[in-house]
Amino acid sequence: MMIRRLLLKNFKVYTNQEFFLEEGSTAIVGPNGSGKTSILEAIEFGLFRRVTRKEKKVPSLEDLINHRGKKAIVELDFIAPINRREYTVVRQIHPGKKSAETTADLFLKGEKKPEVSGPTPVDDQIVELLGMDRHAFSALTYVRQGEIDRLSRLSPRERRSDLYSMMGLGIYDTLSSKVQKDLRKTTKEIGSLEETKQHLEEINKHLPSREEVTNASKALQKIVSTTGNSSDIQKIQSLIERIQTSIETIETQLTSAELSGRPEELKRESEIAKHLRDLLDTIPDVAENQLRPHIRSEARTLFREIFGDRYSDLVIDDDYDISLYDLQGNKVSLMAASGGEDVCVNFSLRVAVNTALQKYSVSGPPPGILILDEPGAGLDEQRRRWLPDAIAGLDIVKQVIVVTHMQELKGSTAHVISLQPQGKGRQPIVELQ
Repeated sequence: MMIRRLLLKNFKVYTNQEFFLEEGSTAIVGPNGSGKTSILEAIEFGLFRRVTRKEKKVPSLEDLINHRGKKAIVELDFIAPINRREYTVVRQIHPGKKSAETTADLFLKGEKKPEVSGPTPVDDQIVELLGMDRHAFSALTYVRQGEIDRLSRLSPRERRSDLYSMMGLGIYDTLSSKVQKDLRKTTKEIGSLEETKQHLEEINKHLPSREEVTNASKALQKIVSTTGNSSDIQKIQSLIERIQTSIETIETQLTSAELSGRPEELKRESEIAKHLRDLLDTIPDVAENQLRPHIRSEARTLFREIFGDRYSDLVIDDDYDISLYDLQGNKVSLMAASGGEDVCVNFSLRVAVNTALQKYSVSGPPPGILILDEPGAGLDEQRRRWLPDAIAGLDIVKQVIVVTHMQELKGSTAHVISLQPQGKGRQPIVELQ
């Protein structure tokens, strides 16, 4: 996949701005509040009709409309990896009476008539063209703010857990938790039904049998025939009828599908849920085991491109404990390195997750795009100085988009888009370099 063009009209701070993105690396550089994040949000909205902010959905799509505009428009040109054809998706956001409404059209580039129209049909078609939904897109293409710094500070065990989430495998933990929750609910329902059944059976034990009630009714009829129908006899007759009704009601309940068949059905469902939970718990380990050699190889290749003049090798073991080797083959502790290497090691590891996933975990062509959101976040000046070389070494990916406030990253990419803020809510000045 490649993003070619992005046109924003009344989207966040942009009243009317067009961006052209080239193959290779592009840095989008600007201070906080200059509209960098809005570009990423527009890309996500254009592709998936969703915008996430720190993994949470924006409260209202209406918030995306510039306060000076009546509607927001996002046009996005992209090359679909599935067939290498270029498409244009056009989405609009209109304020609604209760909530914002959206429209969508998907065009084959150069055609005037849309191939698909309507938000949901366009959503489905884009997922088919990309070969992935928005969750997979996020896992495959994004390196989010603070992830590189966080990896640098984690123990090997914590690093492995964090990488699980970055690989998108955390979704299986979520699904497993949901199955476990449903399992507890099913178990509770089984217990409630069995308790109800035991209670009814206990009551049934203390009621006379149908035969005993019938005999009592016949005996009462004989008494009526010889002595007449007194008020006392009517009371006895009414009591017998109530007892007979109670017996019938309890027998009906005990033989109902709810009590006779439902517990067994729920037990079968419970067994299936247990197997599903065990499967969901196993999938992440299996997937990670298969990807791990590729991640190690990708990280090693990338690191040696950056530090090949200084270190001979990078070794990552099965627990993601990392070792460096100098040019003489001696093992060097990351703590003993000259400074900044830990960032490049973890940068290489983090990017390797994306490149390995793109190459080996998708059935169709890999997306071929990588988006780095503030890769220098949390790093001090010494540890940041290796980032330009690290980013410049990302020629293994067809399109790299770096969103940053770091001016020193301008020289590390082939193309630069500079943003100069003009005040709150106003469109920034955009310069292409």
